[in-house]
Amino acid sequence: ISLIPFTEDPIGNLKMFIVPATVLGMLTSGATMRITRTMMLEVLRQDYIRTAWAKGLRERVVILRHALKNALIPVVTIIGPQLILMIGGAVIIEQIFNLPGIGRLLFDAITTRDYTVVCGVVLILAVAIVFINLMVDLTYGYLDPRIRYK
Repeated sequence: ISLIPFTEDPIGNLKMFIVPATVLGMLTSGATMRITRTMMLEVLRQDYIRTAWAKGLRERVVILRHALKNALIPVVTIIGPQLILMIGGAVIIEQIFNLPGIGRLLFDAITTRDYTVVCGVVLILAVAIVFINLMVDLTYGYLDPRIRYK
C-alpha cells in the first residue's frame, strides 16, 4: 500500500483511508456508544423529560433539544481523552498501513535519533492535546448554559 496523491486520484485517495480510519475508530467507538446509550436512558427517566412529554412536545424536540444535550456532557468528557488516545494510535496505524503522517515522522525520528524532530513533534502533539481539552471545556458551556464561563 502506498500513498495516492489526492490531486491525482481523489476517490482512490479516500478509498485508501477507509480501512485505517475504521481501525482507528473502532478503538473508541464501543465505549462511546455504550456511554451515550447509558446516559440517554438515564436522562429519559428524569422529571423534566416527563414534563416535556406531558406538554405534548414532539418526540424529536424532546429527544434532541432536551434529552440529548444533557446526555452528551459525560460523552464529551469521554471523547476528549479518546481523541488523545487516537493520536497515539495513529503512530501504529501509520506504520502498519505505510502512510505518511506525524506518527510516522515521530517513529522515523526516534529510530534515527533525530532529537530535534522528536522535540518538535512532541511539542506539536502537546499543543494538539491542550487544544482538544480546551474544545471539550468550551463544548460544556454550549451543551449546558449553567456551566458557561464568565
